[in-house]
Amino acid sequence: MTNGEGEYRRLPAGDGSEIGYHDSGHGPAIVLAHAGVFSDWFAPLSLQLPRDRFRVVRLRRAGYRDTTRPAGHLTLADHARHAAVLLDELGVGAAHWVGHSSSCLIGLQLAQDRPDLVASLNLLEPAPGGDLHGPADEQFVAATVRPAMQAFAAGDASGAFDRFMRGVGGPGYPAVLADQLGADGREAAQAESAFFFADELPAVREWVFGPAQAARVTQPALVVLGADSARLTPLMAETVQRLAAMLPHVRTQTLQGCTHLMPLQQPAALARLITAFTGSIPRPAPTAGATAASPA
Repeated sequence: MTNGEGEYRRLPAGDGSEIGYHDSGHGPAIVLAHAGVFSDWFAPLSLQLPRDRFRVVRLRRAGYRDTTRPAGHLTLADHARHAAVLLDELGVGAAHWVGHSSSCLIGLQLAQDRPDLVASLNLLEPAPGGDLHGPADEQFVAATVRPAMQAFAAGDASGAFDRFMRGVGGPGYPAVLADQLGADGREAAQAESAFFFADELPAVREWVFGPAQAARVTQPALVVLGADSARLTPLMAETVQRLAAMLPHVRTQTLQGCTHLMPLQQPAALARLITAFTGSIPRPAPTAGATAASPA
């Protein structure tokens, strides 16, 4: 079943990892790379993007759901390399990267490592990695991350998931998941969250990014903040401000009516924002041998 996204496929990533993806539509490529915790953050957004104007590739990263990962730790650079393997395999050339939280950092890494594969960056509330880390992040770690990690270490997967999701989405997050991902959305998301706590949170903390790295990111970037995040999770506004001050070609946008859960809360509004931004960027020359996906 494709649900309008194209057939789900898997691809070896070259290091023992395997990634998954949906691919459908025609035109410039938009790559949706999900945040941490669970992999269906971008499922509703994907269905809102016009496939008569864009080729939409929704990536499921190694370690999530039915994918595999190597025995060792995966860095954010590893995840960026996996995305490069997929884009090279599909032959789409430079794609418009849509990231959320930790996958914003993966997009920034890919823009440095393989600038030929990144036409623009659409970054939804980046995680506070590298020099994006500030005083508000210290408060978030104390209130949310540390208690969630302690619960995970104690074997309380449900408690770890709940503590983190309440920290970024507020007490109403279960209703948001149920509304967009179905009645069992919370259970499905929690079931795949172990990788996030065991591997991805440490990867965010070890990632290196500062002014020198930011200067290498020359692609146009749109950085989006949820209007309600300033109240619930102040570190989101702090991180957006710190990143915007570093990138050479950036604009910021505040999206009303949402928190860090914005891909689930406002998928239609996000789709309009992303298509308007990406549509304003000159289309790169096609890569030799590139092929278009078939419509779902």
